[in-house]
Amino acid sequence: MGMNATPPACKNLSRRAVLIGVTGLVAGCNDAAATALPVVSLPPIKGLRLNSGWDLPGVETRAFAGRVTVLNVWASWCGYCRAEHALLKQLAGDPRYVLVGIVHNDNEDSARAYLRQAGNPFAAASVDDRQALTRPLGQRGVPATYVIGRDLKVVAKIPGQLSDASVNGILRPAVDRARMAPAVG
Repeated sequence: MGMNATPPACKNLSRRAVLIGVTGLVAGCNDAAATALPVVSLPPIKGLRLNSGWDLPGVETRAFAGRVTVLNVWASWCGYCRAEHALLKQLAGDPRYVLVGIVHNDNEDSARAYLRQAGNPFAAASVDDRQALTRPLGQRGVPATYVIGRDLKVVAKIPGQLSDASVNGILRPAVDRARMAPAVG
């Protein structure tokens, strides 16, 4: 089945089912589920710092190995991305995973200005202007959030704006599953 094909069992999956947390169906119906990440090294968004004072690193998919990563794809011009930003800042404090940001269909200056104004929830962030990571994931619009397992495979994808319902019904259970799975051998 191709990356853009919809599995037959998923054609009747409603948005409501996703929102109420039918996680078994969501993980099985994800186009990106079980997709292995490509080896990508993207430069950081220059001029941003972590709370520790260190420069914000860029996104390196090899660094995801052995730990659970939540990858948020966003753009500074996107109203839905801006609306989920406060929730991302709350999620950033969870020690069970690392929160990483990928800027899609936007530029570094706009992304930097937005994160300086709104606050930076990410442990690493990059602009993917060549779609080195977003294209293999089948990413089209923004926002979207992926849970990446310790084996560098996508465990779940949450298309659209994060909400309390999607965090509790999809993201957190996917993080728990990813933490229990074996790491890269």
